[in-house]
Amino acid sequence: MVPGLNSLRERFEAILLDLDGTLLDGRSELTTRTMNAVQALRDAGFHVMLCTGRSPAGTIPFHEQLGLDTSIAVYNGSWIGPPGGDPEHYIPIPDTHLETLFGTEQHADFSFRHRAGWKYTIMTDHPEHHQVAAWFENVVRAEGVHELPTYDILRISMFFDDAALNGNPIDDLGARDMLWNKIPVHARDGLRAEIFPLSMFPAYESSTLHLVEVQGDSQGKAETFTYLEREHGITAERTIAVGDHFNDLTMLEGAGLAVVPANGIPEAQARADLVIGHHADEGVAGWIERGAPLEL
Repeated sequence: MVPGLNSLRERFEAILLDLDGTLLDGRSELTTRTMNAVQALRDAGFHVMLCTGRSPAGTIPFHEQLGLDTSIAVYNGSWIGPPGGDPEHYIPIPDTHLETLFGTEQHADFSFRHRAGWKYTIMTDHPEHHQVAAWFENVVRAEGVHELPTYDILRISMFFDDAALNGNPIDDLGARDMLWNKIPVHARDGLRAEIFPLSMFPAYESSTLHLVEVQGDSQGKAETFTYLEREHGITAERTIAVGDHFNDLTMLEGAGLAVVPANGIPEAQARADLVIGHHADEGVAGWIERGAPLEL
């Protein structure tokens, strides 16, 4: 038992853990130290949930490594449920918006449609398409448009190279605005987009691609609070959220305690109650080992 966790458990019942840039190290792996730290949270009685932008297939291996028996919140909170089971909370893209999005999709260098645990793509000659297809889990390489799903789609992932940004140097916020504007105004209501450079992932540090992930309108990862209160009677005020990037902001804003690693973007750190060590230095594990103090 880690000293200090019991007193923290008196104030909080659940902890939501982002994966990339937070729980995973600089190689996008779980270290033994981090696994032991998460086990200490479980031993202290916390309801520990992974809350990530990844798909179920990309999340379940980490869930199993950590020995968790809780549901997972994936696709940024649009799919919440037991690993390998049916979702208990599900927010797909409205079918009425899909034709418009399919038009936007044609302007991307390549894309993937996510449906029922599978990602469908028509392979292109873009040099990074094969690498991304190998990185994604459960990919179906369609022979043509007729093999792509056209309803009940949870996410469309569109990859745009720098040429889509007029080839000019631009910061992440500027890129987000320009790429969001590629979706017609009339279709933006009812949708939510997470937009970020692919270079944020260790295996793509030299990539010039920007990823636009379009989903149904939701509160993002804050959807997990709705799920926790409905299914487990745990309120947001009794929940700790740990995350680092744009897709973590609603979760950080709504939690009783917002924790951000030192590598977190400025917008995340601005919402933090506590900034801990860098994810590459196992910052989450270090914080837990010290008893998860509320002040550093």
